[in-house]
Amino acid sequence: MKLKKAETAELKTHDWMRDLILAVPDLVYFKDRERRYLAVNKAFEKACGRSRTGILGKTGEDVFSPEVAAVSKADDDRVLATGETLRVEESMNDPEGRVLVLETIKAPYRNAADEIVGLVGVSRDISARKKVEAALTESEERFRTLYENATVGLYRTTPDGRILLANPALVRMMGYDSFEELAAIDLSQDGQGPDYARSYFTEKIRTDIFIQGLEAAWKKKDGTTIYVRESARAVLDRDGRVKYYEGTVEDVTARKRAELELQASEKKFRRIFDNSLEGIFQTTVEGRILAANKAMARMFGFRTVREFMGENVNAHYVDPGDRAKILEILKAEDEIHNREIQLRRKDGTVFHALLNATVLLDAAGRIDFIEGMLADISILVDSKAALQAAVREKEALIKETHHRVKNNMQVISGLLSLQSRRLRDPEAVKAFRDSQLRIRTISQVHDIVHRSHAPDGVELDTYLTHLAESILGPQEKCADRIALETDLEPVRFNLKTAIALGLIVHELVTNAARHAFPGDRRGTIRLSLRLRDEKGFLLSVRDDGVGLPPEIEIGRTKSTGLQLVEMLSGQLEGTLESGPPPGTDIRISFRIADES
Repeated sequence: MKLKKAETAELKTHDWMRDLILAVPDLVYFKDRERRYLAVNKAFEKACGRSRTGILGKTGEDVFSPEVAAVSKADDDRVLATGETLRVEESMNDPEGRVLVLETIKAPYRNAADEIVGLVGVSRDISARKKVEAALTESEERFRTLYENATVGLYRTTPDGRILLANPALVRMMGYDSFEELAAIDLSQDGQGPDYARSYFTEKIRTDIFIQGLEAAWKKKDGTTIYVRESARAVLDRDGRVKYYEGTVEDVTARKRAELELQASEKKFRRIFDNSLEGIFQTTVEGRILAANKAMARMFGFRTVREFMGENVNAHYVDPGDRAKILEILKAEDEIHNREIQLRRKDGTVFHALLNATVLLDAAGRIDFIEGMLADISILVDSKAALQAAVREKEALIKETHHRVKNNMQVISGLLSLQSRRLRDPEAVKAFRDSQLRIRTISQVHDIVHRSHAPDGVELDTYLTHLAESILGPQEKCADRIALETDLEPVRFNLKTAIALGLIVHELVTNAARHAFPGDRRGTIRLSLRLRDEKGFLLSVRDDGVGLPPEIEIGRTKSTGLQLVEMLSGQLEGTLESGPPPGTDIRISFRIADES
């Protein structure tokens, strides 16, 4: 009776275990020592795509592909040979051709004599997990690549400023050689640059949890400052406390310094703009004020720039006669125009201004606006008018003075003529006559200046030609016998120099006409004035006559005329010399004399 109850209990146990094995979702199977399948559960049948009758009594070679079967056989042999439990990963193809990755545990089972009579295997499909693991590995690899090669800094820090994580870009950005070296600093004490307290960052992220585009300044290893643009978030634990901060850092030092330089430049030019004594402006094409400085507003009678803004200058403040000058500026592109125009102030008073303006074009090539500078030149215009009047008055006075001098010279010449009539000595008469001619020479200079449009100088070529012709004309028979040639540089000399040169030419041409061609001899007198250097000139009076008598030597003569020539040459700081024969050639090298 007891034996019967034991058998019944064992059968119930086998039924229970069979039902359990059949219900397990994992693949369960039994094999004998020849690796023939003795039992399989429903999960195994489904994975193989075969019924139990198509599997029992067969080996792996009969059920699976040669590759899968070979791997399975090697694992089975190891378990049967060693008697140890084996945990391995295997693969197989399901009925749809998909590769299943199985995590398998194989263990020997024994008979009552403790002999290995077969093995039992349990395989769990871990394909989904393997895909997740592969995806995670790939994702981590991508993240690691991005982390290592990112051009921006990536970090993780504790709330109190300890650095937990920093990528190579951030390490380099801060000027350190390794993460360990960077991690040794305390951001709350040593990390922030001047005017950028870390407390501002921590307070803002504590309030907002996430911050983006925050500008800060960090200190590098060498003590210099870099400017960064930082985005970060606070990572909280389950209790809502901050575990750490993590974020990105972009080095914007170049841009920040450019901005600071631009701000400094704008501030400097704003001071120049505001404090300029000249009006600076920008207007629309129609003339409406878009921008103006204080001087511009004051120029038109406004107390402040704000009052002046929006005023239409062309319509209300430009003299109607000068509006055409504004249109000229609009017609030309990329040119700076200078125009003197007449404007009106707010109270209607007129002032003169110098306009310096240009047009600026938009992307389509249309006039966008006009900008430029305006200077009040009313005082200059008034001064110019007064000066021109004074110049005209001076010119009239100078001309009148020369006219009176010329008349006085003529009076003196007349007196000498009257006096000479009472003389009986031929030499005295000749002396009086020569004095008259010299006075006439001086008188001619004043007459030329009187009739000239430029009373501050004498055109010497015209004067000397006229003088020489007047000397040769009255001489008896000179016009038929003596020819005059001139080679005169067209230059203008002051009155002092012109008078000295006129007297010199008068003496030399007169002497040549009197003495170089005795009797009926014919010849030529050549008068030349040539430029030698920047201020140096050479005056020459040359004839092809009989030449100077042997007893006359330049510089030692007792002739009144030649002595006068020597004296006048000295006044010009010139050098007097005679040229070689034939004929006579008197040369004077001189420089321009001062008015004094």
